[in-house]
Amino acid sequence: MREVMVMADLAHAMWIHGTSMQIEYPDRVAAVRRAGSGIVVEGKPSTRNWFHFAIPTPVIVDDHRLRVGSVLLVCKTRSADAFIRDIHVFDGGHRIVEHNDVGLSGDLGMVRYDVPEHPLVRTGIGISIGVGFGMEMVSHQMVFVSAGCDFLP
Repeated sequence: MREVMVMADLAHAMWIHGTSMQIEYPDRVAAVRRAGSGIVVEGKPSTRNWFHFAIPTPVIVDDHRLRVGSVLLVCKTRSADAFIRDIHVFDGGHRIVEHNDVGLSGDLGMVRYDVPEHPLVRTGIGISIGVGFGMEMVSHQMVFVSAGCDFLP
């Protein structure tokens, strides 16, 4: 389920460009192209992978530790056979939320997922995107423009 919400008490919003995305299993990718507009990944048919974004993280601002409000992605897939399965959010090595089986594909624009209970930031925020590529004879491309995080006071 795609979350849409507005953060009234936003302290900071930090983003990173798609070209910085890291691919966990490069051998499961047919092609990667980084350009000014983001990263384009062509997945190999019948594979799964994880794509990772390291978000610049303000931990303490004005002597107050921030909280994680939500994470955001600007992305699209070029067919329903290339899809986002899961969105996991980490603070350092600790997973703070899992959004599993989200089943996102198509021209998604900006998607936002809440981080329930808005935990305090301890070290650094990472967004891990679980993706899947089917076996149909269609495009298995995904385009990631950017990823971000809304931080609350």
